[in-house]
Amino acid sequence: MQVVLYEDASVRTLGPLALLRPVFELRCGALLLREKLEMRRPEWRVALSPRPELARVVSDEQPGREAFGPQGGPTLFLSAAVLVDDGLLDWVETLGEGRTLLSRGRVVGAYVQSCAEVEGGGPDIAASIERLRHEPAECPTIRVIRYPWELVEETAGEIGRDAALLKERGRIAGSVSGDASVVEPGRLTVGPGSEVGPGVVIDASAGDVILGREVTVLPNSVLIGPLSVGDGSLVRAGTRIYGGTSVGPVCKVGGEISASVIQSHSNKQHDGFLGHSFVGSWVNLGAGTDTSDLRNDYGPVKVELDGETIETGSLSVGAIIGDHSKTAIGTKLNTGTVVGVFCSVFPGIFPPRCLASFSWGTADGFVRYELEHAIETARTVMSRRGVDLSEARESLIRSVHGRTVGTGA
Repeated sequence: MQVVLYEDASVRTLGPLALLRPVFELRCGALLLREKLEMRRPEWRVALSPRPELARVVSDEQPGREAFGPQGGPTLFLSAAVLVDDGLLDWVETLGEGRTLLSRGRVVGAYVQSCAEVEGGGPDIAASIERLRHEPAECPTIRVIRYPWELVEETAGEIGRDAALLKERGRIAGSVSGDASVVEPGRLTVGPGSEVGPGVVIDASAGDVILGREVTVLPNSVLIGPLSVGDGSLVRAGTRIYGGTSVGPVCKVGGEISASVIQSHSNKQHDGFLGHSFVGSWVNLGAGTDTSDLRNDYGPVKVELDGETIETGSLSVGAIIGDHSKTAIGTKLNTGTVVGVFCSVFPGIFPPRCLASFSWGTADGFVRYELEHAIETARTVMSRRGVDLSEARESLIRSVHGRTVGTGA
């Protein structure tokens, strides 16, 4: 089977999380969205078709993953926002070619005789599929991510499904101190090179706990599943992490975290509360940063995205924080706050619940973050983790700056 993962209109409703990355690179559970397909069907060739402004970045970072040429045979086109599971793929394999895939009436893909039937790349693919007018096929169980908080809500269940995919459940390849306490060890995975210190409590009774490779958990931390901590991450001493949390690779975390996703390469090292939130990459949350995830009147949370107020229908929504943003010590973020990319948030009164990308806090409010300063800071931060800011990524940052400053994105 040939598959093309393409970006569609979901890019707009995912706010700052999709400004500097394609949708298929977002984390939900222990894995990225694309990895959920790749690991379930390793024999399939999966091509990636991002929107045009991300094409060079994807080509640089994942060479050879471009969409197929006209010679390609039967091909499954699938929206990058689809949350792939076994039921969906089993259903797709029963379909004949020449079908349009729907979710609640929305086009989310197509299974065609030849990839030459579908024109363009990225968002153009969605329009091309609609023009084909193939026989529709709706999978009643298909899940599509529309908004950032849905990635958070799905994470608890996805960690268990991802643990089964990783096929390492119950394997302790690293070291666990004899003074640590483990509840339900059959649902604990400790990758090679990982170390769990004395006094640590790991409770997997409510869901899997996955510690990747080279993870360090310092003494007296409490980890409650379902939970995933990615390769090379550090859990500071005395940290409390509750179920439904996924910490991506090369992160440093501390304080209290509940039901949240941290994409990768971000720091929340100190005391402070992170709840029902999604934190992008290269983010630093200063000591004492707190996110509110519940309204005082216990009502459903509203979130502003792309100038539109969205009724989430959920009582618990924390903060959505874009890549390269930072909070100073003592920062408080209100329920349902959206922070764009490259923002610097300073303490005082609650900042706006929708903070435009490239906003810099001052005593008199927020001003525009100077682009060259932002890029130099990004280069410095990334180099500390041994990562170079590529020309393609710098060009993308400049493009996003030009498109989003002052727009609320």
